[in-house]
Amino acid sequence: MAIFCIPFAQATDVNELPDDFYSAQPSVQLFKAYAEFKMANYDTAQRMWMSIDGSARAEARFNLGILYDDGLGVEADLEQALAYYREAALAGSRSASYRLGLLYLRDPRMATDIDEARYWLYRAALAGDTDAAALLQGMNEHSTQDDGMQKAEALLLDGESDQAVAVLTQLTEQGDAAAMNRLAWIYESGVHVEKDLGRAAELFLQAAQLGDAGSQYALGVMLMTGVGLDKDSDQAKHWLKQAAAQGHVSAKRALREMR
Repeated sequence: MAIFCIPFAQATDVNELPDDFYSAQPSVQLFKAYAEFKMANYDTAQRMWMSIDGSARAEARFNLGILYDDGLGVEADLEQALAYYREAALAGSRSASYRLGLLYLRDPRMATDIDEARYWLYRAALAGDTDAAALLQGMNEHSTQDDGMQKAEALLLDGESDQAVAVLTQLTEQGDAAAMNRLAWIYESGVHVEKDLGRAAELFLQAAQLGDAGSQYALGVMLMTGVGLDKDSDQAKHWLKQAAAQGHVSAKRALREMR
């Protein structure tokens, strides 16, 4: 087996990265950072990942999340890890979406949040992660959802996104809040459909008004961050409180962070 080594130029300062790192392609920058990580040079790997932008930014942010998740070279900080994982997932990292799904589903450091777990696992599955798809399939087999939602989710996992969207749209028109929520996820993520944050916001609002906690949380986040809707902290708190009152774990966490 041949081993290919990419030489590093000497840096002039311990806190500087080599010049050839900055001039390298993003994929090579990831390789160099990972090499440092494997050699337990966590500080250097962290600074490299922090410097990576463009097409490799999502994967770099995922790797930063791992450092804080596992306490490698930094003090373990689950909240910081979650922030990096979310940034990576929203930027297109399938690995980060899957990791978030697992954290919300079964990590002992966190209260289980099935809705949040499903959201991230579906993002990973729709992006082609077979482990996420298998995990969702198992969750669906024990689900109490009605046949319409089961059919739509089975179609999504099989890659039949057009048919799934058609089924979810029909259920939405019938006033099904769960279908509104799932359809909003699809438009928010832009996986297999054209991304449409405005449409996602409309659907989240419809479902939130019908009492769907996951949609109330999503709407609160949109209003809090200004992504998909204009920022409105009062309305954000309103919807987050509605979700938290129903036991939504992430909504409770968001309210604590806002304070």
